[in-house]
Amino acid sequence: MDKRTRGNFKILIVNDIEGISGIDNVRMIQYGSREYKEGRVHVTEDVNAAVRGLRAAGATEILVADSHGSGGSNKNIIPEKLERNVKLFQEGPVYKRLKEAADKSVDAAVFIGFHAMADTKDGFLRHTITLEPRIRINGKPVGETAIDAYTLAEYGIPVIMVTGDQALIREASTFLPRIEAVQVKTSVDCKTTNCSPLPEARRLIETAAKRALSRIDEFFPTRIATPIETDVSFLRKEQTDLCETIPRAKRKGENTISYIAGDWDEAYSFVRTTIRLAGQYSIGALEEKLSKLEGFDRAVQEWQEDLVSEWLS
Repeated sequence: MDKRTRGNFKILIVNDIEGISGIDNVRMIQYGSREYKEGRVHVTEDVNAAVRGLRAAGATEILVADSHGSGGSNKNIIPEKLERNVKLFQEGPVYKRLKEAADKSVDAAVFIGFHAMADTKDGFLRHTITLEPRIRINGKPVGETAIDAYTLAEYGIPVIMVTGDQALIREASTFLPRIEAVQVKTSVDCKTTNCSPLPEARRLIETAAKRALSRIDEFFPTRIATPIETDVSFLRKEQTDLCETIPRAKRKGENTISYIAGDWDEAYSFVRTTIRLAGQYSIGALEEKLSKLEGFDRAVQEWQEDLVSEWLS
C-alpha cells in the first residue's frame, strides 16, 4: 500500500529556536544564559504540541532532530519533558542530526520554530546558518527552510508544516506554496517581536499539525534543478579571501564565492566549508582581543608544546 494512504505515518520534526513561541529576546537562545533555561522549556513544549497533533492524525512513529546550535551542548529540547515514545536526535554536529534522522521510510517533515533568512528586515533574529553568510541557490536567496527542505528531498521527504514569525511564514509560503503555516509571533525587526499567548500558540500548533498530516497527499519533496549554482556572500572581503582556497570555487565580486555542484549534497558541503573557513577570520579577531589579557602568551606556548608533544608521540 502506498505510504500516503496508510494510517501509520512516520514523521520527522525538525526544530530550531528563534521562531519558537514565547522566545522574544536573544538571551533565550544563548547557551549558558539564565534565560536559556526558559527557552529550552518553550522549545520542548512547541515540539510536544506538534507531536500531539501528528499523533491525532495517525502518526505512529515520530523522530525529532534538535537542530539549533548555540554553543555548549547544543541540546535545546529537554528529553525528560518530551512526549513519550519519541526518538530524539541530539548528538554530534547540528547538520548531521538531520541526516541521521532522515531516511526513505519517513513520510513527511514538520519544521518547528524556524526563522527568516539573512537580511529579512522584519524577521526576528534573522540569519542563515550563522551570522555572516548570505546564500543563493541557482540565483535565488535561500534560508534554512529551503536548505533543510532540499536536504530532506534527497530522501523523498516533503515538508508539510512550519511555525515561526510572520517573516518566516511569508518566506516558507513562497518557497513551499501549499505548506501548513502557524504564526506564533509578530516581529517588528531583528530585535523585536511580540509573542502570541503560549496556550493559544500551542493550540494552533497542535491543530495545524493534525490538519497538515491529514493533507499529506498534497505534498511532494522539493526538487532542485542541477547543476546547482551556489553563491555564498560574506560581510568582509577577508572572509571571502579564505574561501578562494576551495577547489573549483570562483570569486564573484569582492564578497561572494561561487561553486557549481552536481547535486545537493555537494552544494551543501560547499556552503558548510565556506562557513568554516570564514569562521577563521572571527577566530583571528578573538585571538587579537585575548592577546591583550595577562597570561595569553603563556597559554599559547603551552598549546604549542601540546601540539608538538602529540606530533612526536
